[in-house]
Amino acid sequence: MATLSPETERLARLVAERSGKTTEQVLKEAVEAQARVAGVSVAEAARARKTIDMERVRQIVRRVASKPLLDKRTPKEIRDEAWGRSG
Repeated sequence: MATLSPETERLARLVAERSGKTTEQVLKEAVEAQARVAGVSVAEAARARKTIDMERVRQIVRRVASKPLLDKRTPKEIRDEAWGRSG
């Protein structure tokens, strides 16, 4: 995290107090405004993260686990081949 000068921190706290926001919200909004001015896309960062549907994850895991094992190599053989090791 960035270290703020006492003056910057004091100003952010004053703006937060007067606007009814948290200091973090005030700083985030200010950085986002500057990002837009600089041509940096903030849409990706501002987009809410999706929640994980654990039941869907379980369904996928069950489906994958039910498939037959086609590779007859041992895990060690697979790893060694992936890392370019012989025997």
